[in-house]
Amino acid sequence: MLSRADADAARAAQQVQEYAPTWLIMWSLRHRRFEAWQCADPNECRIVHAASAAELWDLMQQAEVKLQRISPPPLLALGLVPHPRVLPIGGDERVPRPHHSPQERDRS
Repeated sequence: MLSRADADAARAAQQVQEYAPTWLIMWSLRHRRFEAWQCADPNECRIVHAASAAELWDLMQQAEVKLQRISPPPLLALGLVPHPRVLPIGGDERVPRPHHSPQERDRS
């Protein structure tokens, strides 16, 4: 049976997962820590773990920056969105669309 703290941590991991679609996030009952695997590119996968969801988020952002330096991302944005604390709860977050040159628009 899950303790209340474990259930709360699992919910926190689920919330972080919602903001990081290219990561697999979970609360490890065995290790009593948050764990995250960056899954956008299997050749450059990063694994991070932390005692708190906020610390995990910071480590995930650091890993994304390191991955950007190793191999620049495609035109689409990385899997992370701005820090969850700055997004409105239940708001309608709009994903920015890539800008196209006039020539690309004419081809569409």
